[in-house]
Amino acid sequence: MTSPPTVRYRALIADLVAASRRHETALTAAVQSHADGIATIEHDLAAADDAVVAATARMAHAQRLVAQTDLAAGALWDELKQVRGRRGRRLGPVPPPLPLPDSPATTDPIALLETAAARIDRAQRGGEKLPPLILPLLFALGAACSAVVTLLAAFLQNQGPVGLIAGWLVLLGAPLSGLLPAGELADRWFGARLDPGAIALTILAGMLATTALTLA
Repeated sequence: MTSPPTVRYRALIADLVAASRRHETALTAAVQSHADGIATIEHDLAAADDAVVAATARMAHAQRLVAQTDLAAGALWDELKQVRGRRGRRLGPVPPPLPLPDSPATTDPIALLETAAARIDRAQRGGEKLPPLILPLLFALGAACSAVVTLLAAFLQNQGPVGLIAGWLVLLGAPLSGLLPAGELADRWFGARLDPGAIALTILAGMLATTALTLA
């Protein structure tokens, strides 16, 4: 049985209203999605701009630090050449930086420059005064080094004529063998240089050790 025209008309109107509502809902969702997308893009662009500004600031700071470090290194190099006197002329210009282990102690340019400045200042002043505690250490070090060199000389002297001559030459330098490690000990541990008394004490310990082992 065919529906009356009025009923069909009302059905069409209802379908039209439903379609219109679906269209409005979809349009609203599309507009909101578009707005959200624009907001996300703008947020990403702002974050990128901030990152560029921060990177530029870090780069500028790094450039200033490099320039200041180069100037400070050049000044310290000139002071080092003055401390070395005539030998300083052979140092030439400031050497290029060397790769160092990746640790806080070796990657901080300020700390490295301060260490270098302190060593140059100590060299200009002749080093700190030797503490009394170091004297027994120097005596023991001089005796131990001389003992090792004396035993080496004795070993060489038993290796034939050539070894005998080499052994005597080594034996002559045995009392002085403790000076180099003694100087390193005084500089690294106490920030000082060996004075004449400390040098004499180290050599005396070496002579006594060498004489005792030679006679034995």
